[in-house]
Amino acid sequence: MIFPKSLEKGSTIGIIAPAGKIDAETIHFAEKLLHKRGYKVVIGDNVHNTFHQYAGNDEHRTADLQHMLNSRDIDAIFCARGGYGTIRIIDEIDFTHFLEYPKWIIGYSDITVLHAALQNKVGVASIHGPMPKNFPDKDEDEEDMEALFNMLHGEMPCYVIKPHCLNRKGEASGLLIGGNLSLIQALRATDLDPNPHGKIMFIEDLSEYLYHLDRMMQNLKLSGFLKELSGIVVGDFTDMKDNDDPYGQSALEIIKEAVAEYDYPVMFGFPAGHNHLNLPLVLGKRVALKVDDEECKLEF
Repeated sequence: MIFPKSLEKGSTIGIIAPAGKIDAETIHFAEKLLHKRGYKVVIGDNVHNTFHQYAGNDEHRTADLQHMLNSRDIDAIFCARGGYGTIRIIDEIDFTHFLEYPKWIIGYSDITVLHAALQNKVGVASIHGPMPKNFPDKDEDEEDMEALFNMLHGEMPCYVIKPHCLNRKGEASGLLIGGNLSLIQALRATDLDPNPHGKIMFIEDLSEYLYHLDRMMQNLKLSGFLKELSGIVVGDFTDMKDNDDPYGQSALEIIKEAVAEYDYPVMFGFPAGHNHLNLPLVLGKRVALKVDDEECKLEF
């Protein structure tokens, strides 16, 4: 796995929008915040475009992503937001020049598709973490923002969280994979589908029906994906939906049941995903996972 170089004061950060459209005020806020932290900022040519729900049509979004990947003048890339659309353009991206000058790419939610391409097609680590769309809602010194910029400067975290009642105890190590569960499911049987053997998987999701969550977990189980893992980190499952006839289990209970027959550690309640606190994770990096009665630890 290739790890991009760390940023320094004066490094140049690009902002693109490979998925949903985003308002100019949010981009301007992010630009000011990054300038205040000592970075130069380059905004993608098509970031302010609108095409239905997207930040421009597929051609425009592809062009911005490809340009930023290719440029030796860009040291890191923030994806402005998630939404939907990255999967429509990912197969058009050529990573040849990017591999000559790899850089950190940051985002979550729909950006899970880009993370999957980076790890599974070209072997480059990337960061699952806050995006410019989130910046106006955060204080600059919030835990996830500090952790994110420390990470970009080469300081890897060791997260310690309180035990959760659904946890399964144990210790494991392996490369960290994952992201948004719906996108993980959407990429199954493609060349972006990871080999799960010995990996630790992080999952989170937003606004899915509980029965759909169970169906996704059953797919991972029936295909043999879950049994190959060495551990799971369960993030936020936010604003989950139910039918008029209740499903009868919470999102976390559904996950616990799906992995019940395996003996690896499972950490529930990790604060990452579609909630206010979204701790950054380096996907593609080897991590150590420890889950016990006293504390739960994820160390990079």
